Amino acid sequence: MKRPLPWQNALWDSLIARQRSGSLPHALLFTGAAGYGKVALAEALVQGLLCQSPLDNGMACGQCQSCGLLAAGTHPDRRWLRPEEEGKAIPVDQVRGVGEFLALKGQYGGRQTVVIEPAEAMNRFAANSLLKTLEEPSEDALLILVTSQPSLLLPTIRSRCQQVVFARPAAELATAWLREQLGEPADIANLLALSDGAPLAALALHEEGGLALRRELASQWIAVSQGRGDPLACARQWAELGLPRATRWLASWVMDLIRLKSGGDPAAMTNADLRPHLQTLLDRLELRGLFTYLEQVTETSRWAAGQLNAQLAMEDLMVSWRRVIR
Repeated sequence: MKRPLPWQNALWDSLIARQRSGSLPHALLFTGAAGYGKVALAEALVQGLLCQSPLDNGMACGQCQSCGLLAAGTHPDRRWLRPEEEGKAIPVDQVRGVGEFLALKGQYGGRQTVVIEPAEAMNRFAANSLLKTLEEPSEDALLILVTSQPSLLLPTIRSRCQQVVFARPAAELATAWLREQLGEPADIANLLALSDGAPLAALALHEEGGLALRRELASQWIAVSQGRGDPLACARQWAELGLPRATRWLASWVMDLIRLKSGGDPAAMTNADLRPHLQTLLDRLELRGLFTYLEQVTETSRWAAGQLNAQLAMEDLMVSWRRVIR
């Protein structure tokens, strides 16, 4: 059975207190940056609500018949909607099925739960279909919408849900949790810095060898600026990383260069381990050019999750980067 993550205890206690007082709404919107554990808390809450003998803290017992069905993924009062493939939309038929599901009584006499994640993956027709369900909620229904991009949801959907905001975890809690997962040798401070303090994102970065890949891509990027690397070949490598992460890493490097060039505190750098390499570029850079390039990277990142061609976008950024260098 799922348990709240260490930095989620206050959120958990608040939700359970509302459930026990009868003030838990029929629709919750879990928002916050990716990697903060929104899905983990949604799973724990669903399991706790459907459990037939919950613990004193509201968590699922893990022993009853409902918990057995939840563990097997066959509980009839639980629905979980997500895209069939990453990056694809949640189709309208799945969302229409939610209305039909909630029109029936729960088979185990308790709540019926529906989780939609990521909620912004609903296409326009699916989102409009969900509105009908939100406007006429079933008495014992709980819908949880999970998103890292609430601005992409229809305002009418946001207004019909009570928002639960996941704040950035305290550094000491995130560090302790990651140390427990990875052990002492891992570069935990760097992993968290590169993941904007999101522990689950930091764990994923470690597991996929992200630090080594980042150092390799940094070497390529610096080689391009020094005329030793081919911008188009470099762009191919970067495109394989995916535009969202590629533009995020690029932006963090450029911002660190701006800090160093303007005499800022090196301790504020996101990429402290790359500082010796970045400093070799400073004499050939101007602040105006760095700010212009950062604006281009930022603009590309705005479209990164859409239909933008990753290869062409990265080629444009790499060619522009060579022009920034004097």
